[in-house]
Amino acid sequence: MQIDELDIEALLSGQPPVSQDLLTGMTLGHDRWLDYLHEHYLANYIADGGSKVKVLVGGEGTGKTHLLRCVLQDAQARDYQTVYLSAREYRLNDLPGFYRAIVQQLDKERLVSGLCQLVTKKLGYGQYDDSDRILSLLIEDQGLTRDLAVYEIKRAIGLTLRDVDFGSSFRAFAYSVISNRLISGNEDSIRLALRWLSGEKLERHQKQSTLLYERLQKPNARYWLNSLIRLLHLAGMTGLVVAIDDLEVMTERHPETRRFRYTANAIKDTCELFRQIIDDVELLDHFLLLLAGRREMIEDDRRGFKSYEALWMRLQTGLLPIHKFNPLSDIVDTDSHVVANGKAFPEQVQMRLRRLFQEAGFEVVDRELPALDNYSQLRANVIGATLMALSDG
Repeated sequence: MQIDELDIEALLSGQPPVSQDLLTGMTLGHDRWLDYLHEHYLANYIADGGSKVKVLVGGEGTGKTHLLRCVLQDAQARDYQTVYLSAREYRLNDLPGFYRAIVQQLDKERLVSGLCQLVTKKLGYGQYDDSDRILSLLIEDQGLTRDLAVYEIKRAIGLTLRDVDFGSSFRAFAYSVISNRLISGNEDSIRLALRWLSGEKLERHQKQSTLLYERLQKPNARYWLNSLIRLLHLAGMTGLVVAIDDLEVMTERHPETRRFRYTANAIKDTCELFRQIIDDVELLDHFLLLLAGRREMIEDDRRGFKSYEALWMRLQTGLLPIHKFNPLSDIVDTDSHVVANGKAFPEQVQMRLRRLFQEAGFEVVDRELPALDNYSQLRANVIGATLMALSDG
């Protein structure tokens, strides 16, 4: 396993490493929550067409971002499309903005290729997804003229999209990218269609050439999101997992101006966005949304979730006090998650990190782990103390 400077820098700042191998290797306590989420949701409920919203809340350094990254990595292994958004970088005030932020991170080439392969499978050539190859195969193997080969491709596209449960605009998008890839090989038209899918405004002549007239707006944003997820699923992906981190930023002031980073209206709009998604979760397919932040994102009466009654009413049942960590709760208390891993957890983390760094060729100098009374600082302090003891071998 290779460990580079970016991994070390991330770990020293209390963040999960960049390397997925290192993230997997250093993660302990899967059985406390991650295995439950995998078995009950990623492998079953979400994969079977369900949708869910989960909230991770806890003190600084309790592993919220680490757990999010683990879930996303696990989801990728199960063929989900995954998106990670930090509320410090994205102002998610409404559904159109949320939708655009999601599409920005999607593997759009895989989407196009998956749709094309779905059509070529109907033609008996599922391993191909480009115009030159599929047209030549139809002409050479089946003795068709080019016009007949084009007709067969168009017929297969129509059969593929005939019973798909999304509206005419997304059906037109799918038809456009498939036909342009498999028949004409027009990559410019595909890029134009992908701009439309991303919520960009097209010029009049561009709309006419693509037949994509509908525009992303607030009234149709939920339909666009649902159609997008169904499009991903049609293209062979299991579903969509979105993680939104650092939501405590809603309660913070800018260090220089001392003004709040989020205005009162921005907080209201953000909370309303999450309220809409929670209410619409039964209408979405193959979708998991994870929200994470420090406790103030919920507990701040003026700027947190509590300040927006419509959202708070939907969340408060998940915050009922219990004596033990509940891995099936919709509100995941990461402080309790750390405690549930046991008193030996800091030492176990340190030993695992020492072993991983030794295997990567680093010389590890003995250094006693400082006593930690505050579990909310556990992860960052343990990793920091461990890495500060390392020198490059």
